[in-house]
Amino acid sequence: MRVQIELEHIDIVTLSQLKLDRKSFCSLSPELNRYFYTQASQDERKELSKCFVLIHQKQAKIIGYYTLSATAINVSDIPKTQIKQEIRYPNIPAALIGRLAVDEQFVGCDYGKFLIADAISKIKESKLAVAVLLVQAKDEQATAFYHKLGFITFLERKNMLFLPLTKLIKK
Repeated sequence: MRVQIELEHIDIVTLSQLKLDRKSFCSLSPELNRYFYTQASQDERKELSKCFVLIHQKQAKIIGYYTLSATAINVSDIPKTQIKQEIRYPNIPAALIGRLAVDEQFVGCDYGKFLIADAISKIKESKLAVAVLLVQAKDEQATAFYHKLGFITFLERKNMLFLPLTKLIKK
């Protein structure tokens, strides 16, 4: 059964604003759960990444989370067929979704897409120059999910994907 996203009952907060117990969250990935419980706040304090948490206010539940950080990619890593016009720099600015997870109770309800859309919105709101959004897929299922959203696989790194956010790179 597919459940519709109830926009009036959800909110995205930073990890530091989260009032709910993180241990109540349980995705299908023990690795992503462990990161959320133990490492995410340390990464925020060290300013290595920012963690955003999607919560269902009415149910007082954590739906999912993602982390966002700044990085750069080598232009030569982008498939030449994707480049519309010459990029005169060896590296271009990028944003990285380092982790993304949805609670097992909410899998299949499009909250993963919602988290990606929120990340893109935050990037655009930041007014920083970001040419691509990067993700690292942990398995083939994650790769398929990102492909459906328009992400493109790098030539050399099959588990790394990018979504063009500039007109210089074809979508």
